[in-house]
Amino acid sequence: MVTRACRRTWALPSARSERLTKERVGRIIGLIGKKAGIVVRNEDERTGTRTKFASVHDIRRGCAQRLINAGVSAETLKVVMRHADFATTEKHYGATRSAQAAASEVRQKLATPATTDAIMGGHEKTPQLSAAELSKLKRLLNSI
Repeated sequence: MVTRACRRTWALPSARSERLTKERVGRIIGLIGKKAGIVVRNEDERTGTRTKFASVHDIRRGCAQRLINAGVSAETLKVVMRHADFATTEKHYGATRSAQAAASEVRQKLATPATTDAIMGGHEKTPQLSAAELSKLKRLLNSI
């Protein structure tokens, strides 16, 4: 019989403990996240949510995010994430892809010297940014 104390430990199973099921692996990873202090969401007394530590699902989401950052197509991501329907992939990762595509376009436009302001229809010269403003903008774009 598996005791409560045994369920709470994240040691590998022995002949007398639980088998490594998906649920057990999930609990082990969750306990590792808690023990490491990796906070995914802070406690909010106003809404009544507790502190959430890293879990298997957070690792899955992080993997998907890295694949998107590497330029993997949404169709490939659907297969890797094992979503039955493309709409699920689009719902969870489509907005991220759009934001990254927009950031990439802005970064590309900033890298090439412009002589006219595209926003103003080419009628006025592009205002020059100071070194500090340009550095701040580059840091912001790289963080996306």
